[in-house]
Amino acid sequence: MPQLSTHPIPRPKRLSALGRGLAAAQLLKETLTIVLLGVPLLLAQPVLAPAVIPGLVLYLFHWVMVLGRIPRRAAGGIWLFTLIDELWGLSLYLHAYDAPTAQQLRYLKWSVGLGLVFTLAALAEIAYQRFRERRGRRRALPGAALR
Repeated sequence: MPQLSTHPIPRPKRLSALGRGLAAAQLLKETLTIVLLGVPLLLAQPVLAPAVIPGLVLYLFHWVMVLGRIPRRAAGGIWLFTLIDELWGLSLYLHAYDAPTAQQLRYLKWSVGLGLVFTLAALAEIAYQRFRERRGRRRALPGAALR
């Protein structure tokens, strides 16, 4: 008869307080972007409505990250898709309007700039947490000093 393991299944790592804070900052930025740039764009060009669906899905995922109910690995994937969505949104906005106003360009510059800063900071924070955990596990292995 096979012997059952008595080791508990490890729980997935959760986001740190910094990771949840970055998700909250991104969520606030996205809310302002939707109000200041998204709604006027959709009113001017309703045919672009399907193009905003990925951004809305990411918006909902950021809410889940703020609540801290998502594993860190999944959060890394969401942040990676957020990076792609920021660049996609920039391209979409610049090609949708023939001549955006100076105010719209200023909002767009701030929106994309802050979005990239929050996204890259969150990805760096997740990578740093993984690095720290792996380094700690390597030190705990017998004979680690010989490697």
